[in-house]
Amino acid sequence: MIGVTEKLVSGAQQRRRLRVVQRGLMQGTHPTFVSPSLAKICRSENCEIVMKAMKPTEEASAVFSLGMTLLIVAIMWSVSSWGYYALVDALALERGYDQAPMRFSGYYLMWSVVAAAAFWSVLSSRLTLSLVTGDLRMLLIALSIFGTYVAVILPLLPEVSVELAPLNPPEFMFASAWYYLPKSTDILFQQVLISAMVFSAARTKIGLPAISLGMAILFGGFHLLLALEGFTALYVIRFTIAASIFGLFVPYLYLRTRYGFRWAYGLHWSFYAVDATITHFMLGAPSWL
Repeated sequence: MIGVTEKLVSGAQQRRRLRVVQRGLMQGTHPTFVSPSLAKICRSENCEIVMKAMKPTEEASAVFSLGMTLLIVAIMWSVSSWGYYALVDALALERGYDQAPMRFSGYYLMWSVVAAAAFWSVLSSRLTLSLVTGDLRMLLIALSIFGTYVAVILPLLPEVSVELAPLNPPEFMFASAWYYLPKSTDILFQQVLISAMVFSAARTKIGLPAISLGMAILFGGFHLLLALEGFTALYVIRFTIAASIFGLFVPYLYLRTRYGFRWAYGLHWSFYAVDATITHFMLGAPSWL
């Protein structure tokens, strides 16, 4: 009998709270807190006015979160790029990746950790322990394959000619295999930023085509900044087009495939391997000539 009485009292209290919320909404004010139990009662009693008030609040929060994500990504991208060139100047280097591979590998690994921590609330909802360990295992295998290619196969290709190279050539044209060690952590950093933007956009219920178009514009637009570093128009256009195409497809990889990170990282890294190979053939000459 006591248990029944307690349930009746509890139910009466929740209904009183519900009426308070309803009156507040009728007067144009929004509830500051709606408990799960109250929301459950609301649904059971078809309290549409409360549920409609909760939905815009959730959508507004997701949109605000996306805006903050884009802002933080832009800041991290800009500051990390500025920091790289500042370190190159401080160390009096001509080619940072190639001449100080361990230092810059650690530099971009640090940025990867910072970015993952900053966007953990977004990334953690998509991660499981088995998925992370699987990604790390596949990452090591992929890096072993890529490393073997740039260390063994790439040096066998025609060497890039100084006469045929542009006046301000990108670093990879005359780089050794060590160049690709910091490039691997640089790509990791970029993938953390990309995944954070994609998952944040998905939270706002934006459709996949719209997210893909947005990523193509953003990722391609970031690469237009290469023009400010003095690179040739052909180089900037080539990388911008490639980044735009990649940005167009990467949301599908992250949102529609089970192993999105593996596919995205592998394709991202592969572009540099393919581009370096083509460059050696186009701007190089066989050693016997």
